[in-house]
Amino acid sequence: MKQNIVVWCFTVTVLALVAAWGLSAAASAGPVDTDPVLTEQACTSFCLDNAGGAVFGSNYDNEIWEGLLFVNRRGVTKTGWEAGTTGRYARWTAEYGSVTFNLAGAQMAWAGMNEAGLVISTMWLGETRNPAPDERPPLLSPLWSQYQLDTCATIEEVMANDARVRIADTVDHYLVCDRSRGCAAVEFLEGKTVFHSGDLMPVKALANDPYLTSAVAWQAGRLPDRARFRIAADRVASFEPTDAASAVAYAFETLNLASGQTVGGTPTQWSIVFDTANLRVYWRTSRNPQVRLVDFARLGFACGTPVEMLDVHAPLSGDVSDKLSRYTFDANLQHTLNYLEKRGNVGLSDLEVEVLERGLETFACERPAAPYQEEKRQLLPPVVGWATLALLHRYWPALLALGLSVAMLVVWWARCLHR
Repeated sequence: MKQNIVVWCFTVTVLALVAAWGLSAAASAGPVDTDPVLTEQACTSFCLDNAGGAVFGSNYDNEIWEGLLFVNRRGVTKTGWEAGTTGRYARWTAEYGSVTFNLAGAQMAWAGMNEAGLVISTMWLGETRNPAPDERPPLLSPLWSQYQLDTCATIEEVMANDARVRIADTVDHYLVCDRSRGCAAVEFLEGKTVFHSGDLMPVKALANDPYLTSAVAWQAGRLPDRARFRIAADRVASFEPTDAASAVAYAFETLNLASGQTVGGTPTQWSIVFDTANLRVYWRTSRNPQVRLVDFARLGFACGTPVEMLDVHAPLSGDVSDKLSRYTFDANLQHTLNYLEKRGNVGLSDLEVEVLERGLETFACERPAAPYQEEKRQLLPPVVGWATLALLHRYWPALLALGLSVAMLVVWWARCLHR
């Protein structure tokens, strides 16, 4: 039996190392890009200073229309899979639950809001230049967005996170706002992190040009009437605080005016409004124009409760808080593979994608939980363990047959020795 266990473990370890080597080779060939890059992207975001809290609107404009909504639990400990220059990996526990809209599957947020009322949204920016590798552990850009939602209640905390982790592969910039109506545009220009907030943020809007370029041109009256930044900025500047329902309606009107279909850009696939005061998320999509909402008060964020998900285009309307589906690995993986196929040229095989998804699924509850944990050096990268798990799931019948064959061989050999 001991020989059987040794052979079994040796086989699994070799297969895991092979898969991990493939992931490392893909990473060394260049960053894995999970955000769509098209010639004429037209995403737009803005924040309204409403009574009681911020109302945040965001348009996702792209040819890729598929997406999933996730309810992410608090108290889940997570890790990055690449190390900084000192060999340490990011490790943290989600202090807040969140609702996110994801392009590339679970934990890969494009936009979202957490229980503290922090909101983040993503927009393409051609001028983006990523920070060079340093001692900070790197995070894939959509996982970086989820990290902010997991650990932050204010934009000041988001800015402080820049000293803890490094964004690894982004082609985007981000608008982040909190419940107290504080906002920051986060950009990565010439390899440095640039924040525009407070007095450096004359208007809370963002499109697909560097914030400072857009804001200066808007203030000088140089933006064309049909420029999406101008449309959003003008609407933000003219907004008067009102009740929540009216503010949400005003936000949707603004998103409609700034839509890519209206101004000649790429199609608007999702229009999302986050009400931070009442912790409600509203959205409508290209495949379903009916406004849907989820109410945080009706969702389960406790660690140990099932993760929930929903196709963002599901044929529903109104409050759908009780109509979400339970997360399944297969549905999430298939969505990711479909997205990456449309995205193209990401440098990952189906098996490598499955390895990463298996790893993300292993993020476990911890009690008590601290939002930040010491980054750790590890003898082997996390993907080695993830690869072992993926290979066991994928090839368990063959591995079981191999183990049984070896066991039978050992038994036969032992009987022969005793004859």
